[in-house]
Amino acid sequence: MRQVKCGWARRRKWRYLDGTLPAPQKRQVEAHLQVCIPCRVEFMQAQEALNALAAGKPLTPEQQRALQRPKSALTPSRAAAVAILALLLGAGVYLWRVQGEALLERLTARGVSEPAAAAVAESAVATPPPAPTEPEPAVRPEPAPIATPPAEPKPVEVAPKPAETPPRAAPPAPTRRTTTTRPTPPRRASQPPKQPAPPATPPEGTVEVYDAEGNLIQRRQLQEKR
Repeated sequence: MRQVKCGWARRRKWRYLDGTLPAPQKRQVEAHLQVCIPCRVEFMQAQEALNALAAGKPLTPEQQRALQRPKSALTPSRAAAVAILALLLGAGVYLWRVQGEALLERLTARGVSEPAAAAVAESAVATPPPAPTEPEPAVRPEPAPIATPPAEPKPVEVAPKPAETPPRAAPPAPTRRTTTTRPTPPRRASQPPKQPAPPATPPEGTVEVYDAEGNLIQRRQLQEKR
């Protein structure tokens, strides 16, 4: 494990005491406190001050100093940077004085007074450049109203007349039937009823039977006995 410096450990003092320091950094701080007695004493005083605040007890002057943020010491690199900055500022002030006097002399030689020159310089600095003007939109001419032609009169619709039906022909008059009398034939004189013809003589060996009106009822053949 690499050895840490006192400044690095003290910057992590409060996170270490609150328990919010990551585990790897916590191990590095504990390793540093084992070998650095001043840092260990400072950590102990800070812990006692926190305990007194939690218990509501008054703080001692040592505990109050322990709660104060330690002033960072000016490192050599920071001291060199401050020196360079001071040197640049001094050179700038000197150059401004020299150039400013020469500029004022030139303005005076040209007939411009110092207040006018200062006013010109201030106005040049304070006056912002004019903002670009936006072109105004061109106004479109309103279209002339279109004359509408007069409406043509609508033709009046006439309902068509119903077609004339031809007159129906009168039904024909019923024809009268004329009764014609047929001439009756002359009646013939009554004739006596015809008598039935006598039956023909039957052949031999045949017996015929007739009724009262002379109709044949039965005919039988007689058989000869031997």
